[in-house]
Amino acid sequence: MAQCDSSENALVDISDLDRTDFPLEQFPSVFFDRTSETLRVNPGGAVRVSESSESLVPEVETDGSEESDLLLPRPTRAYRSALDYTKRSLGIFIDLRKKEKEAYAWLQAGKIYHILRQNELVDLYIQVAQDSGLSTGDTHFILELLEAAGDVFFNGFWEREKAVSFYRDRAFPIAVKTSNMRSQLRLSNKLAELLTQLKLYEEAVEFAQAALDISASLGDQLNERVAFHRLATLYHCLGQFELAEHYFLKALSLCPSPLQFDEETLYYVRVYQTLGDIIFYDLKDPHDAAGYYHLALAAAMDLGNKKSQLKLCTRLATIYHNFLVDRELSLFFYQKARAFATELNVRRINLSPDQNFRSTSQYKTGAP
Repeated sequence: MAQCDSSENALVDISDLDRTDFPLEQFPSVFFDRTSETLRVNPGGAVRVSESSESLVPEVETDGSEESDLLLPRPTRAYRSALDYTKRSLGIFIDLRKKEKEAYAWLQAGKIYHILRQNELVDLYIQVAQDSGLSTGDTHFILELLEAAGDVFFNGFWEREKAVSFYRDRAFPIAVKTSNMRSQLRLSNKLAELLTQLKLYEEAVEFAQAALDISASLGDQLNERVAFHRLATLYHCLGQFELAEHYFLKALSLCPSPLQFDEETLYYVRVYQTLGDIIFYDLKDPHDAAGYYHLALAAAMDLGNKKSQLKLCTRLATIYHNFLVDRELSLFFYQKARAFATELNVRRINLSPDQNFRSTSQYKTGAP
């Protein structure tokens, strides 16, 4: 836990501001005495900083504001307290010419303003953070800072599209120039995910493919599997169903065998069901679709997931009743579906194929 004393060099460690146990109340006010050119502790006064930062780091008065702050929701009060202490640290870092700490302090303040939705200040603080970072001339630090700036938006709930320029146009070229493969992989994954959510599928394919190539060169099988799945999803959204099937199968081929966790089995259920939907609804091949549904059902039975078993038994009953014309199997899966429906209190099972259904509809609801 960070400590603070009353010495002239007492500083607030900006890295502690993300911690929930950060003891904000322990820190006194600090100001820069221009007469003696030293930092001094002022427990009851306002914070003052150098002239170079006064326009963006205003004085934080403690008197008269506590009553109004009590009217705010507790999380908002906590963030405002964090912002106050971030600015105090920022002022100190500016006066001590600690450029790297100053840059991260500007960025931390911008992040808090983003959380508080004070958007007019977010871009300003992040721009100053970039300027401070560039002034260090340290390429590795600049790369980290630019990625962290993108993370402010990427990890938020609004204006996430702003992360694209930080990742793609600023950080990624530096990662390529410095041959930083891990940074390239991390940025490629973030860009592929973000561009997919923004429905910029063709651009997302470029970075998903880059992530796949880098993962393979690094021998990183987990990220390789993620890249295969992401490419499958993207080609699915683009309507390139054969490629989607190819990459889904590639992703499944990298799954551990035998399966060790329920989450892995659930992944099998969802991917095989998605493959069945692609083949049945989009490629109109009920025979091959039935094969994928059988594999999904086997995994669902192993998992004991009754909702998935109901859905898959209904799909198989529909295929055998309407397309493969196998009455025995149709009746078998219909009876199993009825048993699950009764147990789950589902009133009706419809065996009529929905010709208007598209397998990509799962991406609108967020669940396959």
